[in-house]
Amino acid sequence: MAGRKPLPTHLKLVKGTARPHRLNKDEPKPTVAVPEPPSHLDERARAKFATMAELLARHGVMTELDAGALSRYVVVWCRWIDAEAEIKRRGPVVKTEGGNIIQNPFLAVANKCLLQMAQLESEFGLTPSSRSRIRMAEPAETIDPFEEFLTRGKGA
Repeated sequence: MAGRKPLPTHLKLVKGTARPHRLNKDEPKPTVAVPEPPSHLDERARAKFATMAELLARHGVMTELDAGALSRYVVVWCRWIDAEAEIKRRGPVVKTEGGNIIQNPFLAVANKCLLQMAQLESEFGLTPSSRSRIRMAEPAETIDPFEEFLTRGKGA
């Protein structure tokens, strides 16, 4: 579909841009959860996944549906850490076999990873600018459905 990605309803509500006629009444509302790290991740990525999932869940952002996006983030994060280690070891420029000086290829890998990480961080609200667009409303007082049922006829 062409155009901008639609914002989830809960983000429209906290940003204050919700218009009743534009809201999707049938939008899925996944519950906040800390999913298990996917089995394809290595040990370092699994540790980062668990840490990030716990942090995001604490702030009400992580659901089981977000496990794929978070696993992509930690894979790119691990790749960036590895590329940075090689840049640190070899330096930002290297000599070719022919004696020419070129940019370290790992610098391009690290820069690409930074771009990918920035996109995913924005999806999860992990950057100051992405958080600044969200205004958190005061939590609505939850009404127990059973309590409402019991007190329904007392007001008349």
